[in-house]
Amino acid sequence: MKKLMATMICSVSLLFLLGLVITMTQAKEDASKDDPHKKLFETKCQQCHSVERIKEAHLTGEKAKETVEKMRKKEGANISKEDAESIYNYLGNYFVVPPSPPVVPVAPR
Repeated sequence: MKKLMATMICSVSLLFLLGLVITMTQAKEDASKDDPHKKLFETKCQQCHSVERIKEAHLTGEKAKETVEKMRKKEGANISKEDAESIYNYLGNYFVVPPSPPVVPVAPR
């Protein structure tokens, strides 16, 4: 009975967290519509990369910065240092995945 109750609590908790993540993602997408850096992102990045591709990359902050810098150096990208900073900030606000929390080992029982 205790295992069943624990399983139910875990399931409900996971569903709640999933709903929260979906809600937060939608809120970020809605907020991005008003971001002044969005046009630059669309002009410079979305010529070659779809939003879905960027989302699926699951970029961390450091990886996003490295990627923007790598793209900036590509021939024909035409991305200035200032543009790169704006794009990185836009990615950080709407696409970057937060770092995973540290794993705390559990002592065996």
